[in-house]
Amino acid sequence: MSQSVDEQEIIDEAAPRRPRRRLRRLLLALLILLIAGLGILWSMREKLATDYFEGELARRGVQASYEVKRIGFGSQILENVVIGDPARPDATIRRLEVGIALGLYGPEVGTITVRGVRLRGSIVDGQVSLGQIDRLLPEPTGAPFALPDQRIDVADAGIALETPAGLVALALTGRGNLADGFRGQMAMTARALEIGGCAIEAPRANVAVAVDELRPSLRGPAAAQAARCGDMLAARPRVALALTLASTIDSWRGGGALRIDRLAAGANRAANVEGRLTFAGNAARTQGRADLWAGALDTDGARTARARIAGPYALSLDRGEALFGGEIEAAGLRLGDAALGGAVASLRGASGTPVGPIAESLADALARAGREGAEARAQAWLASGPGFGAARVNTLRLDGAGGARLLIDGGSGATYFWPAGRLRLDGDFALSGGGFPETRFTLRQASADGPLEGAGRIAPIRAGETSLTLSEIRFAASPGGETRFRTAARLDGPFSGGRVRGLTLPIDGRFGRGGFALGESCVAAGFEALEVQNLRLGATRLPLCPEGRAMLWQGPGGSLQGGARIDAPRFAGRLGSSPVAFAAARLRVGPDGFAATDFAARLGEADAVNRLDIASLDGRFGEGVAGDFAGLSGDLAAVPLLVDGGAGRWRFAGGELVAEGGINVADKQDPVRFYPLISHDFRLAISGSDLTATGGLDHPGSGTRVMRATIVHDLSSGAGNAMLDVEGLRFHPGFQPDLLTPLTIGVIALVDGSVTGQGRIAWDEAGTRSTGTFATQGMNLAAPFGPVQGLTTRIEFTDLLGLATAPGQTATVDLVQAGIDVFDGVLTYQLRPDYRVAIESARWPFAGGTLTLDPTALDFSRESTKYLTFRVDGLDAARFVEQMEFGNIAATGTFDGVVPMQFDENGSGRILNGRLSARPEGGTLSYVGELTDRDLGAYGILAFNALKSLRYDKFDLILNGALDGEFVTVIDLDGVARDPEGTALPSGGGIPQMVAGRVLGQLARIPFQFNIRIQGQFRSLIATTRSFSDPSLLIQSVLPRALSGELETPVQDVQPEESEPVR
Repeated sequence: MSQSVDEQEIIDEAAPRRPRRRLRRLLLALLILLIAGLGILWSMREKLATDYFEGELARRGVQASYEVKRIGFGSQILENVVIGDPARPDATIRRLEVGIALGLYGPEVGTITVRGVRLRGSIVDGQVSLGQIDRLLPEPTGAPFALPDQRIDVADAGIALETPAGLVALALTGRGNLADGFRGQMAMTARALEIGGCAIEAPRANVAVAVDELRPSLRGPAAAQAARCGDMLAARPRVALALTLASTIDSWRGGGALRIDRLAAGANRAANVEGRLTFAGNAARTQGRADLWAGALDTDGARTARARIAGPYALSLDRGEALFGGEIEAAGLRLGDAALGGAVASLRGASGTPVGPIAESLADALARAGREGAEARAQAWLASGPGFGAARVNTLRLDGAGGARLLIDGGSGATYFWPAGRLRLDGDFALSGGGFPETRFTLRQASADGPLEGAGRIAPIRAGETSLTLSEIRFAASPGGETRFRTAARLDGPFSGGRVRGLTLPIDGRFGRGGFALGESCVAAGFEALEVQNLRLGATRLPLCPEGRAMLWQGPGGSLQGGARIDAPRFAGRLGSSPVAFAAARLRVGPDGFAATDFAARLGEADAVNRLDIASLDGRFGEGVAGDFAGLSGDLAAVPLLVDGGAGRWRFAGGELVAEGGINVADKQDPVRFYPLISHDFRLAISGSDLTATGGLDHPGSGTRVMRATIVHDLSSGAGNAMLDVEGLRFHPGFQPDLLTPLTIGVIALVDGSVTGQGRIAWDEAGTRSTGTFATQGMNLAAPFGPVQGLTTRIEFTDLLGLATAPGQTATVDLVQAGIDVFDGVLTYQLRPDYRVAIESARWPFAGGTLTLDPTALDFSRESTKYLTFRVDGLDAARFVEQMEFGNIAATGTFDGVVPMQFDENGSGRILNGRLSARPEGGTLSYVGELTDRDLGAYGILAFNALKSLRYDKFDLILNGALDGEFVTVIDLDGVARDPEGTALPSGGGIPQMVAGRVLGQLARIPFQFNIRIQGQFRSLIATTRSFSDPSLLIQSVLPRALSGELETPVQDVQPEESEPVR
């Protein structure tokens, strides 16, 4: 039977349920289908993965190649992965395995294992770039960098990372979660890194790497060949590093043990530095604390055997700046030449000056302190950056091995800035012991450019007998931010060659940004007493004034300038036992030299004053002092010479003053003994108290060298000498003695010959002495009485200045032509003071006899008449006639006589009553020449014939008159004709002729007396000679008046009317 649909539905609803076989079958079918699908997919897994990788790489624009080694449920393995340009890939991976793990929410990436990784990367603008690998990374979210939460297992991994500091090579191995728990080992190396202003040469490290809670840490050794920051250098730094980075990798903290072979900052160097330091910070600023020791520290001028610094520091790697502050200790501290050499040399350079002993004592103390060493402890700061630096000593205690002690405390201490070379002093400063004077200063200075305020005292400094006292030194701010300082100095004690007492000098100046100035107003300097060798000066006040802006000043960046002047300086004292005085109109002194006007020096008193005047004197400072002088004049009281017109150059070096140039030399006496001479090579040298002057003396007009003078004088004792050397002074027609001296005027002229010799003048407290020896040989000259030839003499002066000799000076004369030639004379004479000449004797051989001059004294000190008396002894008439070459006269007989002569003030000579007389035995006189006149008549013939052979028993010549004017010779001759000849009788014969012949024959046998007067111009015996040569003169004088008209007398000056008649 059939059931309806509704029933069946009711039945089915009411009936109990049973498994649905259809669902099972369906599920089974689906499972079978899934397994079949998975199988299909599994068989296609590599192709699907490859297609996915290729599609994703293509979508991201990444070049890559790889080999799929396994695609499985637990891991995915790729090998030989190359990403980027195959020619220069950004990454190569030998094997990459990505583990798959089932997590709470499904499968997830498990451990990534890589082997043989080589990456290329760079850091740009603080971001790491790995080339095309960056395209595979998720888009940046802007969140800070953080290590991923990913487990990795890395071995044989290397990264070449280009950074702004340089190329860094990294090698890494390790495993663990990069966010927490990673442990590994990392090696780093680079050729050089530059971080900000710092450079690291050949850095290297091999450290253990760990990551805990996102913060990486490094533990292990790191080193470099060198590290530089600004002017700081660390050679071969090595550190046992403990470094922890922030999770963002941009900051760090840590510490380590440090060792550096050599550390340098500017001129400061340290060797074998080691210690510990901590650090924390970032590239902008890293700070920490250092506790370092140095085996040897060598700073600019200082060295230590061992040094320690401990304190905080800070570094700015991007700016290259460094800062340290803390405690500095030094053992065996020694200051070298760089620190003290200049100061020591400057102090020792004052040797020989009044402050020399003080300066020498301080130089010894400085050198000893630097040499013996010291222990020092200081609180200091050191800052350094590119091209700048500063060092500050807040507190310092330095104890020298020799007892010196230096303390700095209070304020900010002493700060030095380089390279500007500025110094800031703010604190209390004290120095004592070790040969230094006790010194204390309290100074305040807000900045290195600000004014200095405060005060200080330096205890009196003593060195032997020398002491230097300074009043309180005060520093005060002045308008414009400058510092004004003020003190006064007093110096007492000896110096090289002298001593000073009570030398005072006020000191007032300022310094600051506007430069430096010392002595902007006049001050009263001076001394109570000054001794220099034998020079002793009394109390002197010197008004010292600036010449210009200040006595000494320097503008910003300018050179040292300045100048000072002393108006009308006056010094007075004694040199040895003699008073001395110095004065000038004005003395100017500047940095480069000095100038003085109207300088005057006087030595001596009463009429024994030595004088030196210089119109202008200037000097320039250099290696010594040198300059020019002009208008020099002066004289030594003991030397009768005046000098003037001196001009030339001078120099002072090595304690010696030398002046060279030209000068005029004149006679001090009045009337002068010589005319002014000139020296073109004058040289004056003064060393200590020794003065030496030399120079040739020339005639100004002709340039003839007259003599060479050498003067030596002891300024302390007043003793000295002068040597006057005459080396062949030649007189000739163009150069005569009257050009040199007025003493020869009217005495000699027409001199032809040379003079040689030497004079010596010596002076001391006993007086002045002068000697000399001068000689001439074969000199020719003209004297008032006639020419002189062959004068030879050697004069030994016992008083050269007084022109005086000892008795017995000898001269020889070849020829004197006083009208009558006399030969081979010998004179003995003496020069006496006051221009007097004593003729002791003079003798000439003369015509078989002698001609002598009576002793006499001639006064040349004034215009006066001179008298000479010549004596003739044994003159042989025959030789005289022969010598005079009277060819028409023959005579015999011997004559004696006296010829007095007188010379007036003009040098004109005359004979006064000279007389020559034949000796009693008489002689003969004959005229053997021809009669040249017309017929003389009977008496004329008689007289003439008598003269042809006359034997006389009396023959006198009386001489009177001027040698250069009217002269009268009277001849008184008595005799008898020896062989009278007949005379020619008047023609016509007869008785008259017989009477005349008989009378004339008788007359020829009677005695004759001739009285003859000859008057006229006379030079020697010219007129007499002519009367002998022309007997008509004699004949006319003896004829009766009635017959005198019968003769013509050619000589008009014969006056027969004054002749006596013939008897």
